[in-house]
Amino acid sequence: MSNATEASGFHFEFQVTRAEDRAFANLTGKQLGALIDKRISAGAPLVAIFLIIVWACTAVDRGRTTSGAAFGSLLWFMLGYFFAFFVMGWCNRRMFDKLFEMREAAQKTWQVIFDDVSIIVRTPVIESRVLWNAIAAVKDTDTLVALWYDARIGFFIPARVFADSASRIAFAEWANEHVGGAASSAKSSASPASS
Repeated sequence: MSNATEASGFHFEFQVTRAEDRAFANLTGKQLGALIDKRISAGAPLVAIFLIIVWACTAVDRGRTTSGAAFGSLLWFMLGYFFAFFVMGWCNRRMFDKLFEMREAAQKTWQVIFDDVSIIVRTPVIESRVLWNAIAAVKDTDTLVALWYDARIGFFIPARVFADSASRIAFAEWANEHVGGAASSAKSSASPASS
């Protein structure tokens, strides 16, 4: 583990833990959550509840069921909906744990090198280089610093590789400056020169 500052950047070496992988998955979920259409996620259950209430009132009015059974239908639907929500969260956690095991992420040593031009990510079997203008955002948390290509794809540096929280924050600020600098450089090179 090293966060030794080179003349023009940072170099980190680490292995990913399951807890860090989960933290990144949760952060990714929050990133994606912002893209969910709230009209559907909140509206669909409300429409279903409304339809159950209409059915229950109609059934009670026509003598096909008792008010207790109608209320029970509504209650069971709501309990089932919240249970399904809980089960989906549990299934997602299990899926990410399985993916962590399948990727053998804990057994790989990750090397990530940052300089003023690009980022190099190395594992024993792969090496990739990314220019700063490919990075859309940097997110600093207590457990990791995430670098996002877009809202759903990215990578992270665990907070434990930094000497302390001040050095983690300094790195995140440095990375943010490079993301902002790359974006403004790309815009200025794309705009036509004025005469």
